[in-house]
Amino acid sequence: KTEGLAGFYSGIAPTLLVAVPNFAISYTVYGTLKEYTLDDELFYNLRRIDADSGEPKLGFFLTLICGASSGALATLITFPMDTIRRRMQIQSLHVTEKSQRLSSQQLFSNLIHKEGLSSLYRGLTPELLKVIP
Repeated sequence: KTEGLAGFYSGIAPTLLVAVPNFAISYTVYGTLKEYTLDDELFYNLRRIDADSGEPKLGFFLTLICGASSGALATLITFPMDTIRRRMQIQSLHVTEKSQRLSSQQLFSNLIHKEGLSSLYRGLTPELLKVIP
């Protein structure tokens, strides 16, 4: 109400700083795993052959494995940034004056010093359960 239209987009930068790398990592890893599993004979029984083109394609389980692996790796890499993003969002609810709000760098160093490195990965298990089907 008080921030106007700018308040509606106030969290877009931190959100994009998490989402873009996450999708880029996930897509790249998925493509790499897909190529590897289609070329390696170890996964021969898990492939299927396209009826129209005759080309090998990923079967259901290979698709599941590649997708889950790429999503999990992307989440492991970007989760600390996501934790900072969420803390910034929560902070804006509790700290009314903008001058008292911490920047992302300040939040990061406070988390490390006060709660330890593991605090950056707090909540990782439910996130992985969401990513891995």
